[in-house]
Amino acid sequence: MGWRAGCAILLGLLSAQPAAAQNASPEALKAEVVYRLLMFVTWPADRELAGRPLQLCTVGEGRMDSALQSLAGRPIRHLTVDVRHQARADQLAGCHLLYLPTPQPALRPVLADLPVLVISDVAVMLEQGAMINLQIEDGRIVFDVDLDAARRVGLAISTKLLRLARYVRHQTTSP
Repeated sequence: MGWRAGCAILLGLLSAQPAAAQNASPEALKAEVVYRLLMFVTWPADRELAGRPLQLCTVGEGRMDSALQSLAGRPIRHLTVDVRHQARADQLAGCHLLYLPTPQPALRPVLADLPVLVISDVAVMLEQGAMINLQIEDGRIVFDVDLDAARRVGLAISTKLLRLARYVRHQTTSP
């Protein structure tokens, strides 16, 4: 799928009206947004090797687990999504994405240097290590991005995606 089609679909999902929500749960809509977001994130080359799965990981007990599981087997570029529930912090190194349903302060030092995209839908999580935070606002799914946190661990987020974000945290540096 081209980036234009991906942007159009993502924009459509983000602006889903309540009528569309009657057909799908908020969790299912958020899971679909997570999938579309993945199209606009690039990991370091050694993490995007053809034939290897894109590991979407969850920890804890969350309401999103079932919805995220529906993404298993779907393609992202030359990778295929594999969804795993991780019980231990030492299992996170293989993850490409970690969906956190609740704050997990003990994981921050573990994730500090790993190229793992951390996504949550808890409002305070952008302040606690999430790189993308999903929220429902006026019947639409919106998202905020901590671009600095993503770049710190070697992730690249497309400007096409950043233009759709409600808020982007980015420190400008002087030359």
